[in-house]
Amino acid sequence: MHKQIIIARARVKVGRENAFIDSAKKLADMARTEPGNLCYSFYRSVTEPENFIFYEEYKDAVAVTAHASSEAFKAFTEAVRELLDGDLIVDKY
Repeated sequence: MHKQIIIARARVKVGRENAFIDSAKKLADMARTEPGNLCYSFYRSVTEPENFIFYEEYKDAVAVTAHASSEAFKAFTEAVRELLDGDLIVDKY
């Protein structure tokens, strides 16, 4: 199995950034405890504060699938649905 890297981009509605950060922190804290997770971080753009990225590393594709099926991930996607200004953009490496 090969290490998997995920980079997800989110654009948040202006004024909803703090609510998004709260949800993202909860997800990151839970994701870091998942078996197979090697790294899970999110960052806010310095120049465009409504833009965020998630940088995730997993030991293999099985770990990615487990994360995407986790209750924490499902809760996050539900919580941020109304906060996003567009869809999450997810790239896999």
